[in-house]
Amino acid sequence: MGLTSLAWGLAGLMVAIVPALGLVWAKRMFLDPWWRFWFAQAVLLMGLLLMIGTTDLKGFWVWAVCGGLAATKACLLLGAPASWRERVLQWLGTWPPWLYRVGGTIDLALAVCLAADLILHG
Repeated sequence: MGLTSLAWGLAGLMVAIVPALGLVWAKRMFLDPWWRFWFAQAVLLMGLLLMIGTTDLKGFWVWAVCGGLAATKACLLLGAPASWRERVLQWLGTWPPWLYRVGGTIDLALAVCLAADLILHG
């Protein structure tokens, strides 16, 4: 669980500092089948770990929802047709940089909260 929190926090920190990195990662994940498969498998594993591994933590419902959303996102990324992925990628390209920063900051805050919950109640 600590590795999940660390990976989540580092990704959030990188996107919060360099917002253009979010679009670069999205292009790589949406267009390259090799990266899409391995990234989706990692996100699916992290999502399942969040849903199953945090049952004894105090904020279980938060981590179960985050894990469910991550697993759903990974399944959509794996099974979506190419036309849908291209439309989503075009939509992400219209976002302003501050929106990527907000998303990265939220990811970082959730990762810190998960680490704190693990330390205090795990």
